[in-house]
Amino acid sequence: MASSVKEVDILIVGSGLSGLALAYFLRNYTNYSILISTKTRAGFGTSTFYSQGAFRCPGVSYSEEDYVKDTIEGGRYLNRRYLVELLARECRDSISLLRNAGIVLRETQTGFRVVSDDPLFPGRELTVKLANYLVKFGVEFLGGATMLDVFKLESGGYLTIHAVGGDLVAVGSRVVVLATGGAANAYIRSDNPVQLSCDGHGVSLKLGLPLVDMEFVQFFPLGVAEDGKPAAMIPFTKGRLLNKFGEDILHKYGLGSLGRAVVTARDALSRSMMLEVRSGRSIDGAISVEPEEVSDDLSLAGFEMMRRLGLKKPVKVLPTAHYTMGGVEVGPDLETGLPGVYVVGELVGGVHGANRLGGNALTTCVTLSRRVALSIARYLEEKFGVEKGSLIGLREVRDTVGSYSFGESALDPVKLRYEVRKLMWEKVGVLRTSEELEEAVDYLYRVAESLSRAEARNVRELVALREAENTVYTSISIALSALKREESRGSHYRLDHPEERSEWVKSLRVVYRDGKVSIAGEVSVG
Repeated sequence: MASSVKEVDILIVGSGLSGLALAYFLRNYTNYSILISTKTRAGFGTSTFYSQGAFRCPGVSYSEEDYVKDTIEGGRYLNRRYLVELLARECRDSISLLRNAGIVLRETQTGFRVVSDDPLFPGRELTVKLANYLVKFGVEFLGGATMLDVFKLESGGYLTIHAVGGDLVAVGSRVVVLATGGAANAYIRSDNPVQLSCDGHGVSLKLGLPLVDMEFVQFFPLGVAEDGKPAAMIPFTKGRLLNKFGEDILHKYGLGSLGRAVVTARDALSRSMMLEVRSGRSIDGAISVEPEEVSDDLSLAGFEMMRRLGLKKPVKVLPTAHYTMGGVEVGPDLETGLPGVYVVGELVGGVHGANRLGGNALTTCVTLSRRVALSIARYLEEKFGVEKGSLIGLREVRDTVGSYSFGESALDPVKLRYEVRKLMWEKVGVLRTSEELEEAVDYLYRVAESLSRAEARNVRELVALREAENTVYTSISIALSALKREESRGSHYRLDHPEERSEWVKSLRVVYRDGKVSIAGEVSVG
């Protein structure tokens, strides 16, 4: 039996900016009860916490038309225009509303930036202040929790099972919102927080929700590649990027300044670096950066990272998986294919197309969360009205929790997940070929099959098993889509198909059916 049973109107899974912003808007618009399930302490340990706190949006000198044009050109015309236009119309007002939670913003030429005393992680101002605001206004947090499964109830709501320590907690809710990004952690080299394990994408697939644009993974070119150090993003805007022969890669590939390449040509710079590595011109498998000290926000963050990690110039770097453009297919009102199930943040597919412009991640989190909050309020009123009766019975909980069985298994899900992430970097990374992608897909299918037969001895092992499953299903989605797309576009680069092709201005849809992840067709965009 579950150690505890909770009932709420709205369950939000994930406490990054998208989940916190959604709760913030819901609390301002409605009086529904809200529970946020989070793996970490509220406000900490999320990608937003470690971000630079920058929002891209139209302003005084940056028109809505220019914003839409830049975003769609950056996405190489695969973006859903209705989502980009929604961002353009509503982002400025949505972001400005965060000031009511005590968040200080300063305006830039292309949006806003959070004001913070932390030169490395200004994003903490967003998550910590929002979390504190929500606690003050009655939002409940279930900390240290991993959501294991989602079950549809006859009442029209959902029963979710969460692991907290060695216990199981059952939560009944009328609405479930998945707000967990972190799918870049499908790669062993990633700057996403370590506890993120592709849960949102994996759970969405298992719920039957189709994913789109999964082949598009953004790599930040300057990721730490020093022995014993995390693959953290280390941004610089001035300096040289050298191979083992002392050639400046920026000059060699015509990429201009380091600042321009890091901000507007991340995909091209990442490719150039990996071409040097692949051709045997690396320095111990990496590239060397010799940064110059300047006072812009990015470089200040880069030198602060050097200080905290104890690094000295020059620094060895390689691209690090940073963000996934792929996510759940949604309609014009942000609805998914399941009534009462919503996604926000990085899980929303179709916003960024083949590549994301800098600053649009946080903008998407806040703006689409505000729109989803309004959709949820409307859904609850139409579906349940003023009804406040119990959603779940003790028998339902007992039967569901009782279905979890524990046994012995020779499979080590932690080790297996490590091997999958390592394979993704080696075979489905910045540079891709059909041969390597086919090898990756074959291996991942075998892993998925072995996971389907695996057992866990206790709740903690069950968490590791679910995290491995979510990572594998997400990885298959990325590798399959990359193999199917026989062109290069945005962040997706095929050595055997290096040109962008007009017939590929379409998205690929991935589904999970009969226990297997597969391509389910193509989607026209516009």
